Amino acid sequence: MRDVNRTVRRGRLGAVGEVAASASAGAVGWTALEYALHRFAMHELRGKGLASREHLKHHADVTYFTPTSKKLLSAAVTTAGVLPVSWRVTGRRRGVAFTSGLIAMYFAYEVLHRRTHTHPPATEYGRWMRRSHLHHHFGSPMRNFGVTTPVWDRLVGTYDEPGVVTVPRRMAPEWMVDASGAVRAAHAADYVVRGGGRPDPALRARDHDDAFANRAPTVDNGDHVADDAEVDDASVTAVGGAAAPDIAAL
Repeated sequence: MRDVNRTVRRGRLGAVGEVAASASAGAVGWTALEYALHRFAMHELRGKGLASREHLKHHADVTYFTPTSKKLLSAAVTTAGVLPVSWRVTGRRRGVAFTSGLIAMYFAYEVLHRRTHTHPPATEYGRWMRRSHLHHHFGSPMRNFGVTTPVWDRLVGTYDEPGVVTVPRRMAPEWMVDASGAVRAAHAADYVVRGGGRPDPALRARDHDDAFANRAPTVDNGDHVADDAEVDDASVTAVGGAAAPDIAAL
């Protein structure tokens, strides 16, 4: 009897490990899908198709986020496509676990991406994620497609080290700048802002055209942010109001 119970326990532990491994594989699978969708379905199509239009509207206006209803629809479509394939290839238990891990990571991505624009970093990972993603927005929209990880960008050769990210003042997130529009001291080592804070209708139209052409946004004088590749220490100090602090421990 003891041998039977021991065998049952081992079987249960094996099943739990199998499910955990499959779910982890699904989470990793999402990061590859995240890269592919972001690059090919959203940017390469330049506004052709719902996903591309919604995403490029976000590039034109960083305060715009795709409605939750459309995100839920995206999750449902992804589940409908992934689950039958993974079920058939790996079996019911592994297939369900793989799909669950992938969809869970998709929702985690949605939360992390939104917080990149709405909340300041609290960890080194968060600091990297914001610098990399905002470089994608304001420096080079056809680079740094991975939001949650740089692995696939590095493997494919589309990763840029962000350096000091130049941000149009009108597009700077609230966590980055103070009431006067200057970069907060805590973030002055990572960002510099340029231009005015209030876009006129012509500038909004230009932001739309730039986004749908996969160009970095312009500052008020018509120069593209990506053209401002070099930022000296004096300009960072002037914008931040103080010498750039060491925020490696934040």
